[in-house]
Amino acid sequence: MANFFNTGLSQQQFLEQYWQKKPLLIRQAFPDFVSPISPEELAGLACEDEIESRLIEECGQEGKAWQVTSGPLSEGDFACLPETHWTILVQDVDKHLPELQYLLDPFRFIPDWRRDDLMISYASEFGSVGPHTDSYDVFLLQAMGERRWQIGEGPIHEAQLVDGLGLQILAEFTADQTWDLQPGDMLYLPPHFAHHGVALNDCMTFSFGFRAPTQVEALDAVVNNLLEQQLGKAEYSDPDLLNKPGSEIDTHSVARLKQMLHQAVDDAEPILARVLGKIVTETKPSLTALATEAATELPEVDELTVLFEQGGILQRNPYFRFAWSSHAKNGQLYMAGEVYEVDMQGGKSLPLLTEQAILRDSDWQKILKNRSAATLLCQLIAEGAWFWSEG
Repeated sequence: MANFFNTGLSQQQFLEQYWQKKPLLIRQAFPDFVSPISPEELAGLACEDEIESRLIEECGQEGKAWQVTSGPLSEGDFACLPETHWTILVQDVDKHLPELQYLLDPFRFIPDWRRDDLMISYASEFGSVGPHTDSYDVFLLQAMGERRWQIGEGPIHEAQLVDGLGLQILAEFTADQTWDLQPGDMLYLPPHFAHHGVALNDCMTFSFGFRAPTQVEALDAVVNNLLEQQLGKAEYSDPDLLNKPGSEIDTHSVARLKQMLHQAVDDAEPILARVLGKIVTETKPSLTALATEAATELPEVDELTVLFEQGGILQRNPYFRFAWSSHAKNGQLYMAGEVYEVDMQGGKSLPLLTEQAILRDSDWQKILKNRSAATLLCQLIAEGAWFWSEG
């Protein structure tokens, strides 16, 4: 079994002992790590219109605590910064700079559809975003400089926050552990663990986030899919009704409603993979315009054959999320919150269509063995999910 960042743990042991359970500090997870992106390049990304970024100052204009400036940032924003106590954060760097996606490879033992993004922060000395909790799993890789992390004792599910701020900063925070991270060191944090990171000098931190849908998001998606599939039509019933005049909604009525809702979810079991696939592949609103730039006219299967024979290479669009599932009757590919079906034989091509970064002629020959899979790739090209490499 693969070693988990040279910790002596296997990947499965990490999942069993730490994943969503407790923090783990990993010294030199990436030995002798040198950041592949400079602070100046990160600042450049923060100035681009279609890239989500923030500037956080612990003491902003007129002494205002925790001032947040949403991107795109400008040269003027940087020109008036103090020497210390500020942070730049840029989201989805793995998508904007696909050449950095190799950094994701060590985490691929976790399903790709669980991954959110690579967020990169640059902090001046003493820069911080305050003590807070996150609702997702995160690996925090120190990429440059030093950062001191203070970690709370356990998860906090109902955090008390400081009022009136543009950030969710904890009103009270008590550290249980304190670690100073050097370049190459990495900290894993499960959801809801309070943490506070402070730059000991100018530093960069790479945050690999893994998100999951909330109960409300999942229930909303189940209801929408029940409506789409014309399921869930059973009505509230009370064949065990007792003689009890009046307008009271008693405990028996509530119990019947609860049972009816449980039955609706049970009835939805055949479409739950569909529900989950649509949720986890939805495109972030901030990335929609970039994701659809590669959309084109629907190509023919024979056209793809010619282009591949000429040495053409297809690249998977990094702005789209993909997932797939295979069942007794068919296979389903999920992309951008949509569902695309192939027959059972075509389901064998779904890993190629969702997990590989590029497709060459040898891959096309495998896909071409099934007409539904080949037709699906044509459709994905039209949607912009795959595009021809200019190189």
